[in-house]
Amino acid sequence: MSKTIAIHISFYNDRWEKVITEGIRALGYEPRFLNTDEVKLEDIADCEILFGMFPPELLAQCPNLRWMQCSFAGVDKYAKPGVFASPDVVLTNASGAYGITIAEHMICVLLMMMRRMPEYQALIADRGWAIIGDIRSIYDSTVTVVGMGDIGSNFGRRLKAMGATVRGVRRTAQEKPDWCDEVYTIDQLKEAVQGADVVALCLPGTQNTKKVLDQSVIDAMAQDAYVLNVGRGTAIDQEALFEALKSGKLAGAALDVADPEPLPQDHFLWDAPNLLLTPHVSGNMSLAKTCQLVIDIFLRNLGHWTRGEALEHVVDIAQGY
Repeated sequence: MSKTIAIHISFYNDRWEKVITEGIRALGYEPRFLNTDEVKLEDIADCEILFGMFPPELLAQCPNLRWMQCSFAGVDKYAKPGVFASPDVVLTNASGAYGITIAEHMICVLLMMMRRMPEYQALIADRGWAIIGDIRSIYDSTVTVVGMGDIGSNFGRRLKAMGATVRGVRRTAQEKPDWCDEVYTIDQLKEAVQGADVVALCLPGTQNTKKVLDQSVIDAMAQDAYVLNVGRGTAIDQEALFEALKSGKLAGAALDVADPEPLPQDHFLWDAPNLLLTPHVSGNMSLAKTCQLVIDIFLRNLGHWTRGEALEHVVDIAQGY
């Protein structure tokens, strides 16, 4: 098998090339950095290991591939039958690298809505100077975090430290973590959102998470609640969300993800009131700490691989994460 590892990462620069090269060579491998947007079959066909993001349509043509370490946490486009040439290919993701940056983004946009920053921005842009009115606080609020993985845990832990009551929602019943006041399963979602001031979606994109926040769940939410979504746009019934914002049922929403992406110019969400929309930037590679954590996961896993040990962050193809 080839001892060359093909690497295609969006955050490539000289600094990270040096870190990755040193780590790979220390374990007996050689890097092949692919620094162009387009990846060709001949770039990866001989490799047993890939690190980064690669066109799914090429992977089925790579019979030598045994392990792919994705540089992102969300791997829905790879977690499908037939993507890889062999069902024995191991897919790992970078879960654990994005919790810090996405949790900080979520706190940022939540405070912007609670403290009415968009309204003040518009006031100041018009050279106005006034107090707009009442604001709200994370302190003493009730927050429901839907999805208790790395991102949800980082967000929930920070909200708990800021004085919120935190409810967690997960797929199956498990022991309650210390940052949670209550834990629900996903089939108890309507109960979990009742009376909550904030509902935050931190879910992977799977068949089981499509439109989990639908009209019935919105109806169960408190009047003037806020919605955050940093997982996948498919988790929300966007038409129902739009109507809830328009009617005033919800005080606001902050979406870093949408369905589809990019959002078409004529999409109705552009006209939604009290909506903070960002172009899927909460968990990108703009923060150096995130890049370092992704590399750490890969190099740690490469060490496991060379020693014949179990890998971390293995994706369950059937579950999609």
